[in-house]
Amino acid sequence: MKKVVCNTKFKLNPFGDGGSRRSAQIRGALSENGFVLEEDVFVLPEPSGKWQLMRWIRRAIRFVRKHYPQKQIKTLSDYIRLVKYYALRIPVVFDKYLDQDVTFLWENTNDRDMLYLLKATGHTVIGMPHNIESLVANHSATALDKEISNLRCCDVVFAISKEDTWLLHLLGVNAHYFPYFPPKEVEARLLSVRKRRECRRPNERKKFLLLGSASNYPTRKGMQMLVDAAACRTLAFDLGVAGYRTETLHRSPDCRITFYGTMTKEGLERIIEETDAVLIYQPPTTGALTRIPEMLLAGVPVFVNFDAGRNYWDVGDVHLYNSFETLFEVLEQFEPYQTGMFQKDMAAEKEFVEIMGKVCV
Repeated sequence: MKKVVCNTKFKLNPFGDGGSRRSAQIRGALSENGFVLEEDVFVLPEPSGKWQLMRWIRRAIRFVRKHYPQKQIKTLSDYIRLVKYYALRIPVVFDKYLDQDVTFLWENTNDRDMLYLLKATGHTVIGMPHNIESLVANHSATALDKEISNLRCCDVVFAISKEDTWLLHLLGVNAHYFPYFPPKEVEARLLSVRKRRECRRPNERKKFLLLGSASNYPTRKGMQMLVDAAACRTLAFDLGVAGYRTETLHRSPDCRITFYGTMTKEGLERIIEETDAVLIYQPPTTGALTRIPEMLLAGVPVFVNFDAGRNYWDVGDVHLYNSFETLFEVLEQFEPYQTGMFQKDMAAEKEFVEIMGKVCV
C-alpha cells in the first residue's frame, strides 16, 4: 500500500479548533485502516551557495512558465512571488517524492501553488477541503471560481457536507461525501459527558448555552447578534456564553447573561453537562459542521439557525429556527430531554477508505 503524504495547515490536535479536529479525524480513519501516513511540513531548505540558488531559481522560472497561463500572472510582483515560492519548494517536494510511490492528501486547499507542484510530480492528489472556503463571508465570486478550478485538478475530492458534495458535483468536481465525526479521544470525552448528563438532576430554571469560537469571524458575528438580541429581553431562562475568546464579546452593563469565556476542556465539559440545550447562530456562511455532531454525541439538543445547521437539517434533536423571536419563544416552551445516540456515518467512512485504497494501490 502506498504512503499517504499529508499537506495541511492545521495542527493535528484532536482538542484544537474545528480544522484540527477534522484533520485528526482523517488521520485516524486512514491509520486505523492500514494506510502509511507521513506529515510533510515541507521545511524550506537553505541553498549551499549562490550557484545552487541560481539553479533553483532557473528551475522555478521554467516551472512557472509551464504550469501558469499568462492570464494568471497579471503583474511582475506576481511573477516574482511565484518564482520565490517554487525556488524553495521544488527541491523539498519534487525532488523528494518524484521517484517515491506516494499519494498526496491536500487539505490546505487555499494554496493552489502547492497543488500545482504536487500534481507536477505525477502522483495522485486527494483534495480534502474542510469547507468551500470562498463561501465564507467577505469572499467574492472570483474566489469561488478559483477554488472550484483548483478542486477540479484533484483526482478525487472528499467534501465534509452533503451540500458541498452536491455543489462540487454540479461544477464538475469528482467529489464524495465524508462527514465529520469526532476523533476517538474527543468521542470518549463526549460520551463521558453524556453518561454524567443521564444522572443529573433537572435544573430549577432552564439553562441554555451559546457556544462557539469568537476567533472565527462568522461565528463571532453571529454570537454577538444573538447576545444583543437576548440582552433586550427579559429571559425566562438562564443563558451562558462559552468558547474561545468569547470574553471579548461586547455586553451591556446590565446584561443578565453569564459569560464564561475561554475555558479548559474540563471546565467546558462541566458547563455542557449542566446545560439543557446548546444554541448556535451564524449569518450565512459555511455552518457549524463540527460543533453540531459533537453536542449530539454528548446528549445535548441543539438549536441552530437554518444557515448554520446545514448538513444536519434532517437530523433528530437538531431544532432549526429562522429568527430570534422564534428561538426565544420556543426556548420558553422547551422541555429538556436527553438526545438519542448520534451515529457515525459508517457507509460514508467505508466509501472513503475504499476509494483511498483504490487510488493508493
